[in-house]
Amino acid sequence: GNEALELAKKSSVSADESLINTDRCTDWIDESPINLSQILAQSSKTIDNEKDGDESISPYISLAHLLYEEAGKAGSAEAWYNLGHLLWDRSGDDEETIMKAMEAFNKAVDLGDSDAMYFVGAQYLSQQEDDEAGYQLLVRAAHEYNHGPALHHLALLSLQGEDKDEFCGLLTKAAEAGNPDSLFLQGYCFYHGED
Repeated sequence: GNEALELAKKSSVSADESLINTDRCTDWIDESPINLSQILAQSSKTIDNEKDGDESISPYISLAHLLYEEAGKAGSAEAWYNLGHLLWDRSGDDEETIMKAMEAFNKAVDLGDSDAMYFVGAQYLSQQEDDEAGYQLLVRAAHEYNHGPALHHLALLSLQGEDKDEFCGLLTKAAEAGNPDSLFLQGYCFYHGED
């Protein structure tokens, strides 16, 4: 999913190229768990937009948006998370797009995606929108899913509260979860003779 999104950001397609193999999709229409007819229509629509000079959104990004949304509706937390990032990356200062991105992230949270829990929690805390909800999302990602970045974030928050024992425990858990920042910080602490 993420590799496809990165490729889509780097790629461009001419108006004469097809985004997808429509013959293969037509063969799979009855077997697919997602609505391929809608995707086929979107494929031609995005190419038509390119022909009309609408270059604001790559047709690959438009197609990725549609596919992520379809997969999310079918129950994929990762699809909602990726759609959230797709929208977030394109949002700039557009509040409406930011709200749509947060809606997608929250749908991923509702389906148990720990990366989405961490992202939304960190956003709440950084924007000081809802500190308690943000903190609770970090706690959930950290303790229910052993999410390394969430554990690391909680460790840093506990250090601000001057709870050294909690900091060390959370930092150790984050390092054991393979979080590179936690591994570095633990190494730094050991190098400088601190627990």
